Amino acid sequence: MQINNIGHNHIHDADFIIKRPSGSGDYLLVLLKSPAVFTLNGEDTITESNSFILYRKGTPQFYRAYGSSFSNDWFHFEMSDDDLKFIESLSIPFDEVKILGDINDLSLIIKNMCYERYSSNKYKDDSVRLYMKLFFLKLAEKMSSVSKDTHGSYYEKMSIIRTNIYNKPYDNWTIQGMSHQLTMSESYFQHLYKKIFGTGVMNDVIQSRIEHAKYLLSTTDISIEHISQMCGYNSSSHFMRQFKKEAGMTPSEYRKTIIIIDKR
Repeated sequence: MQINNIGHNHIHDADFIIKRPSGSGDYLLVLLKSPAVFTLNGEDTITESNSFILYRKGTPQFYRAYGSSFSNDWFHFEMSDDDLKFIESLSIPFDEVKILGDINDLSLIIKNMCYERYSSNKYKDDSVRLYMKLFFLKLAEKMSSVSKDTHGSYYEKMSIIRTNIYNKPYDNWTIQGMSHQLTMSESYFQHLYKKIFGTGVMNDVIQSRIEHAKYLLSTTDISIEHISQMCGYNSSSHFMRQFKKEAGMTPSEYRKTIIIIDKR
């Protein structure tokens, strides 16, 4: 495996977008640290942070920010036939977004790869190749760990619910309704959701609504009252209180901040 280009902890504004109809000409691994919108097989899907996608060479690459910013690690690389067999032996999928949970250890490996790639170290190419192999081994372990710790078939069902939360933040999400979908008690549903994703389900509902609100505030001139309704709030005052708690400022202040940034 050989790195062509690499970036660690890159942060972009709300207008960030990638459009590569024929791909990038090589393989691409994207490690997501923020929600994003991916277009796969002609359909848009909102994905949350702590996910990854491995693009095969030639696959169209369309993705963009969802919310106020886009944050990720990434590397473009080449693979030999033996390298490809190695990746396939680890059951790492191509052209599909996968949730991982905690990605700090994977991000640290990319950080080390980035350092070696742009260093003047004598054996930097060999070091990068070793880091890349380690990265994919750890990625496979992470995927396996997620699968083993998520009570079998419940993982896929929970993932669908979480994806729907981020795709439809405006829906009336309730513990009762979501637990009923999986025919389990409310307490066990909440326990299992937190065990799988590391956060409470209602916290995800709030985050999905706030991120959607940030996106609308930064890209439209829709009134704050209307935005609160579009994000699933029955009360604009409740929306404003929750937004300030999560974002550290009111919706109006956030919109003004975005306008100021755009003018610079």
